[in-house]
Amino acid sequence: MQKALIILSVIFFLIAAGGFLISRWENAKYATGGGEGTVEADTVMREARTYTYQGQDYKENKKVRSYLIIGCDTTGEAISRTNGGQADAQVLIVVDDLNKTWRLLQLDRDTIVNFDTFNPEGKLIGDVDGQLTLAHSFGTWENGAKNTANAVSRLLWDQKIDGYFSMNMDAIPTLNDAVGGVTVKVTTDFTEVDDTLTLGEEITLTGEQAERFVRTRKTVDDGTNEARMARQETYMKSLIKKLSSLSSDEILDIYDRLMANSVTNMGSGDFVDLADMTKEYTQLDNIKFEGTHQMNGNFMEFLIDEDSRTQVILELFYTKE
Repeated sequence: MQKALIILSVIFFLIAAGGFLISRWENAKYATGGGEGTVEADTVMREARTYTYQGQDYKENKKVRSYLIIGCDTTGEAISRTNGGQADAQVLIVVDDLNKTWRLLQLDRDTIVNFDTFNPEGKLIGDVDGQLTLAHSFGTWENGAKNTANAVSRLLWDQKIDGYFSMNMDAIPTLNDAVGGVTVKVTTDFTEVDDTLTLGEEITLTGEQAERFVRTRKTVDDGTNEARMARQETYMKSLIKKLSSLSSDEILDIYDRLMANSVTNMGSGDFVDLADMTKEYTQLDNIKFEGTHQMNGNFMEFLIDEDSRTQVILELFYTKE
């Protein structure tokens, strides 16, 4: 299982090294990332913040790093995209170097957050409160990913997002088939979209089936992103098991296949460092915000409960004094 966690961490970051050929990765293995910072707040240089909640004092943990995984609704190669599209999935990997742990923060695409808006020429217009998914739609794919990372940072009291990568729909079947298919139990009625996904059966998904399993929302379950997130978590657990059986050459082959459909601000050295730092770390249970789903016209909104927001941020980024 430890091997699975290590491989999963590495692949999630290296598959997003958009624009690099695998040979370049090998020749410049320890190069550092050269992208611009993803947030306005410099959480490395400033003093650790303190916070008091329900009579307990907390201090910001300066040895926490976070990396945002984005799944967007576009297709095609990254180099040809002039618009980032919407972000259907966002997961934050939070690494705690002090306590030697890491965990995933699941983010609902419909979460109401504050994000920047830009005109077609890329000039900043202002900021709005809207669905997190929309932050990815401004400017190029790369700018959309950066804008999403900024929005997540603001949601988390301006915590620094140390790196991001964004993958599109074409990456899902490629990844699924590269590992020989991912086995899941179908607990949702997919009759309207794919009658090969039979309710109640355990099935090893093909590439196209995998895309429908993790992406379909409006025509299955209750139509909420929360239900889709549960399916995505099921798929991820099974994917971990498959990744644990792969050789290094097989993993590198997956990187090569997926790079064209991803963008990132991280250098290969960042990925190597992350893998090294997580070898002995413990993965904690996934965490997410509690809140309320509601319709606003024709659109779903997820409003985070402020107490839940505070508790999650303190648990991930602060320590008790």
